[in-house]
Amino acid sequence: MPHIVVEYAGLDLPEGLIEALTEAMAAHPEVPETAVKLRAYRADTFRLLSGETAFINVTLRLMDTRPEVQHMELADAALDVLEAHLPGSCALGVETASIPRSSFRKRGGLSEA
Repeated sequence: MPHIVVEYAGLDLPEGLIEALTEAMAAHPEVPETAVKLRAYRADTFRLLSGETAFINVTLRLMDTRPEVQHMELADAALDVLEAHLPGSCALGVETASIPRSSFRKRGGLSEA
C-alpha cells in the first residue's frame, strides 16, 4: 500500500504526474516501492460551482494499521505533487481511506505491505 486512485475531469493528466505521484509515495521510508499501485479514472460528467474548470481528487488507500501521521505525510506528499503539476484553475483534493487489514485479500504483487 498505498493504492492511489485518481479521479479527474476537465483536463488531460499532465505528463509526468503519474510517475511523480508513485515516486512520492515510494519515497516515504515506510512504503515498500513494490507496494505502490495507481489507477486513474476520467469523469465524463462533472460540475464545479466553485469556478474552477477542472478537478483532480486523489484517494490514498492505506491499511488501517498505518498510524495517522503516515496518512498525513502521504497526503501532504501527494498534494505537493499535484500543486507542482497542475494550474490554479484546477481544483485539487487529497484524502486517505483506511482498508481493514482483517478483510484485505490479494493475489499477486511482490509486497505484503
